[in-house]
Amino acid sequence: MSQSPSDSTEGRTADDADGNGLGSVDDSLDAIFEVLVAERRRRALYVLHRRGGPVALSDLAEAVASCEGEDADVERVAASLHHVHLPKLVAANVAEYDPEDGTVRPLGHPERLYRHLSAAAEDEYRPLRRAAESATLSEF
Repeated sequence: MSQSPSDSTEGRTADDADGNGLGSVDDSLDAIFEVLVAERRRRALYVLHRRGGPVALSDLAEAVASCEGEDADVERVAASLHHVHLPKLVAANVAEYDPEDGTVRPLGHPERLYRHLSAAAEDEYRPLRRAAESATLSEF
């Protein structure tokens, strides 16, 4: 019986194989997509990439909240980053986070992650153009 790609544990950590861990983005395309699946996490990566160095959690939360609109609650964004998104970025070896001093440091992006992050940024920030007569699939 052959294994499907989703059944394979080759190239994964022990935690990753049982679904409890994320694994490094160097390991697999699945790990890259797991990092990029959450919009807030992508926005945090955009900010970290733009700044290129250590960022205070409060500054990161403000920047991410500003992307989410006027109604975004910076404290809730900070809590979400602290409890959900930053631990996933740390597990994927994309960032370091020191909760005691509240500093997030990007670790640099492997080429594969950077390619997909760039594509996501281009797609998310490009306005959709959809005129009834002129829209084609290639525009989307």
